[in-house]
Amino acid sequence: MQVLRSTIRIGTSDDLLSIFFTDPMCQSVSGRAQVLNRALAQRECLVATESERIVGFVIRNNEFFGQAFVPLLVVAESSRRAGIGMALLTEAEASCRRAKLFTTTNESNVAAQRLFEKCGFIPSGRIENLDDTDDELVYCKWLVRGA
Repeated sequence: MQVLRSTIRIGTSDDLLSIFFTDPMCQSVSGRAQVLNRALAQRECLVATESERIVGFVIRNNEFFGQAFVPLLVVAESSRRAGIGMALLTEAEASCRRAKLFTTTNESNVAAQRLFEKCGFIPSGRIENLDDTDDELVYCKWLVRGA
């Protein structure tokens, strides 16, 4: 596995167009642009760049039953399996102020499931009927915090 030399920083509204190119689902998933705009405005979006080009991003917020939650993690297809997803999750964890961090993925997204488990997340349930044919799997990671 080749690890790209990427930099992770807080995303800004100037990054929105580049994020759209990174995430082809932005144009087809209802409300995705609104979620991204809000996350950028709230400084809840981290972007991974390589040679000034955005190759991935993660959104982290505190809106999952009062817990920290990663609703969206995307790595450009051409940059996958290079450690960027893991690096983005690690940075999201570092900025987390809660004891637990949750995330979800579709049952069909085996690559995301493997990434979450590799990063120390454990299966924590299933949500049926969000998508007609693809259940949502919930993952949790307990974060160690100093006293």
